[in-house]
Amino acid sequence: MNRINQLFKTNPKNILSVYFCAGHPELKKTVEIIRILEKNGISMIEIGIPFSDPMADGVVIQNASTKALRNGMYLNLLFEQLQDIRQEVKIPLLMMGYLNPIMRFGFESFCRKCSECGIDGMIIPDLPFKEYREHYQSIAGKFFQILV
Repeated sequence: MNRINQLFKTNPKNILSVYFCAGHPELKKTVEIIRILEKNGISMIEIGIPFSDPMADGVVIQNASTKALRNGMYLNLLFEQLQDIRQEVKIPLLMMGYLNPIMRFGFESFCRKCSECGIDGMIIPDLPFKEYREHYQSIAGKFFQILV
């Protein structure tokens, strides 16, 4: 059973999932932030992928994304930072980001790198469900049990 399903099975009423934008407030603090969140009782973490046009987000996340990009965060660096995360962190981790940077990286390559880092799932808010079902579900299914 994957970590997300296990979390909901063992603790269905008291789950706290936290989002933060990778590379914010400082470029090299991503792993440290994840460790601190887990240590302080967070149940699951959504790691935000910074994007230059986060249209579905409010001003706080827009500003965090802008700052992370200015700090130099990009997907390859994020994957480098996360490559050994599972040696320390046991709670479910999800990547949350817009479709554009994921497609630039390559959808299957992105899924593969997430899986290699121990990421449990993805949230892509601007990926229409119909498009996901028709074009991406079979690819994502090779690497994840859950795509939100």
